[in-house]
Amino acid sequence: MSPRLALAVAVASLLAACEAGSPRAPSQTRYEAWRETRRADVDAYQAFLQARGVAGILPLQELLRSGRRWRHCGASEFAVPPRKAWQAMPATLRLVSTLRAAGVIARPTVASSFRTPGFNRCEGGSAKSRHLANNALDFDLGTAADRRLCAWWRAHGAEHRFGLGFYSPTRIHVDTAGFRTWGLDHTRRTSLCRAIR
Repeated sequence: MSPRLALAVAVASLLAACEAGSPRAPSQTRYEAWRETRRADVDAYQAFLQARGVAGILPLQELLRSGRRWRHCGASEFAVPPRKAWQAMPATLRLVSTLRAAGVIARPTVASSFRTPGFNRCEGGSAKSRHLANNALDFDLGTAADRRLCAWWRAHGAEHRFGLGFYSPTRIHVDTAGFRTWGLDHTRRTSLCRAIR
């Protein structure tokens, strides 16, 4: 390698390292920098998910996202759940796989998965939030939820213990902690599934 090329590579690496620490760095760059600090935990969680046949249902980078307000709350953008909570996620991932196969959620992107209690409070989550137990996912959808999601929830939700929350037509909560639905005021009365027949 020529001295000029070596210098260019070194400068590019240094800039990338600085960028990774910046809150405005691209999410993938931030994830890779964070993962380096938690490699053993991340690899162990991924191995756990693989052993249960649910790895790859969602990208691991998304599955480890803590929440939308991580910057505001001074929290890490990513978090590995404590090991005692790992068992809670496979059922939720299987439900997500089923919902996608049924065509009732389009292009889901995880906005929030496991949350620590402090971050959950700052994020505005309930004291009984299923994110604390690691069996809930908040999604940003590619298109608005419609009657197919509500119809599927009504027909199959009980057998999957499907909790379905709506923060907007394109922002939903999915968990496997009991058959129920809610909207902005955390009651069934404001669920879009009441409005969509």
